[in-house]
Amino acid sequence: MTLPDGVHPATLETDRGSFATLRAVPEIGTPLGTVLLVPGWTGSKEDFTPLLHHLARYGWIAVGVDQRGQFDTAGPAAPSAYTLEALGADVVAMSVALGGYSQLVGHSFGGLVAREAVLTDASVFSTLTLLCTGPSGFTDEQTLQGLQMLAFGLDNLPIEQVYDLKLEHDAKNPGYLEPPEEIAAFLRKRFISNSPVGLAAVTRHLTNAVDKTDRLAKAGVRTQVVYGETDDGWPLPIQNEVAERLGIQPEMVPDAGHSPAIEQPATTARLLVDFFHDRDRFNNAV
Repeated sequence: MTLPDGVHPATLETDRGSFATLRAVPEIGTPLGTVLLVPGWTGSKEDFTPLLHHLARYGWIAVGVDQRGQFDTAGPAAPSAYTLEALGADVVAMSVALGGYSQLVGHSFGGLVAREAVLTDASVFSTLTLLCTGPSGFTDEQTLQGLQMLAFGLDNLPIEQVYDLKLEHDAKNPGYLEPPEEIAAFLRKRFISNSPVGLAAVTRHLTNAVDKTDRLAKAGVRTQVVYGETDDGWPLPIQNEVAERLGIQPEMVPDAGHSPAIEQPATTARLLVDFFHDRDRFNNAV
């Protein structure tokens, strides 16, 4: 939980409000540009902490954000404030505030938001990386049932109680590993710091978001699909299909699951910067 050297908290002011961020800046030379990283469901800017450090070493300004209503960023109490369109517009505003032409990275649910941002205004992004994300909401019944129950709980119970129930449920899974005490305390603090209304809305997006891959293929922004070798979010065949429809080859991070930015930050950073620089290899833009 200790921030690496060169990674600092900062507030990003935009025309759509203030957003909490973690930022890393190259120590020498002129920055090559800005990488804007959007976290997923129940996540936060901290999900990119080790990756920010590596990206800055490659010469990039790296900015991980909390979306509206997420952890350290305040959010409205109205469900209408958390549509995918609204969240995407926030990311457009973030890129503009950072000078435009960001290399955009969306992790998990953040990939759906990042895609929405590109479809809202492609002109302020140089590239898009879909990191461990899918084309739409989940479709398997077990996952849908769990998400629907959690959204119902957020609508009707204190968020602290919802987290305790979620933790009790997760602990019954065969592969569950109890995190160290410090990490467990952070995960609880992060979850209960979310806007319950916002988190409920985001949870429902994971059940009903529609597939916009074909629109993305025509948006004119170079796109990359990356996932961990054992990613247990969207099934890998589905992520491969997204890449195929975009006319690109997917990239795999070995020895990583659903969070390559934490599990294998050096390898993930290398895949990202290779993509940022290699226009010929990855040129799927229309």
